Amino acid sequence: MPSRADGVRHPHAEELRIGLQVWDTPAMTDAALRSRRLALRPLREQDAEPLVVLLGDDRDAVLQMSHMPWPCTPAAAREWIALRTRPGTTSFAITRADDDAFLGSIGFGGLREMPSVGYWIGRPFWNQGYATEALQLVIARVRGLGAKGLQAETFPENAASARVLAKCGFRYRGVGRRNYPPRGGLVQVCVHILHFATRDAGRTRESSCPSTT
Repeated sequence: MPSRADGVRHPHAEELRIGLQVWDTPAMTDAALRSRRLALRPLREQDAEPLVVLLGDDRDAVLQMSHMPWPCTPAAAREWIALRTRPGTTSFAITRADDDAFLGSIGFGGLREMPSVGYWIGRPFWNQGYATEALQLVIARVRGLGAKGLQAETFPENAASARVLAKCGFRYRGVGRRNYPPRGGLVQVCVHILHFATRDAGRTRESSCPSTT
């Protein structure tokens, strides 16, 4: 999904300044999140190699990511990671708990009260519930930090990512347009919102995001 669903949207300078008040702390940088099957640890430069293994030959998957260029080269992967590990964002590698296998990444950042979340999972690990499980871990962490909710975006053709968001309580809120140069400039995106106060988390709702397929 696009960043807001591929790691994290690149915030503007003012958003970064606000985000630093919440997200850029040693506790967040060093934090690891764990579930029965997954361990989310801070994303690092060395993850470029397994990232390219998963995405280097998968053009369709890369095109669902807002800022990853095609082809996904080692240099592009390192740049993508560098943008997601700068101040104002919190990005995790999604790894399997029992063998540390790199499955993808997830992260959040931007506005302190309603940060954006984004994620991707490598094709060999699709349809096993890993994206949902990782997103649930991040929802719990962001909620515990005092945010009011989370927002995410998907491309209209990415129905699978929209379903993950719906499973985690996000509601489809409409269509917008974003400028993503790697995807050709202005593109249509579907906006999804999770409000913690209304206890959306944990309720399953189908997204009505219009599909282009």
